[in-house]
Amino acid sequence: LREWGSAGSQPGQFRVPHGIVIDSRGLVYVADRENSRVQVFTQAGALVTVWASRVGADKGFGSNLVWRAHVSSVSYDPSLDLFAVTEGSNVILRSATGCTLLSRGPFLWPHDAILLPPLGPATPPALAGSWRANAGRPFSFAVAELEGKRVTQYEVRLGSGRAGLQSMYG
Repeated sequence: LREWGSAGSQPGQFRVPHGIVIDSRGLVYVADRENSRVQVFTQAGALVTVWASRVGADKGFGSNLVWRAHVSSVSYDPSLDLFAVTEGSNVILRSATGCTLLSRGPFLWPHDAILLPPLGPATPPALAGSWRANAGRPFSFAVAELEGKRVTQYEVRLGSGRAGLQSMYG
């Protein structure tokens, strides 16, 4: 049995770890819901980095909408080497470095999101595993909304048009 972290808000600590996924490099990504971030660890529990969320400052403004400051889930697609993170009322697609590539929303209390395999002909094995190599190919993500009481699927294309993902930081 291996464990790491403790209660708190410092790097490596958690306030409601709410989602967890392992990428193709073996890194562990934890959606730290109440701290509004994703923390990245080695499988031995060493902290690698923290993806801060822009929603952390929005604590609901005294209403019952505290979920607007939550980072509720993180999912991963190895064929794209891409993450879907529910942050507040949006789903954020992030690269393996944590760069925001695309944001969709607002949703009514999104609780979970998942990336679906790219549509169309299969990517040649030499190109698989990179959103850059798959730029322009359509793929989908689905989001489950607690308040909206629905699951909705969206098709997106990376690296094309205004959804552009041509960031020098990604």
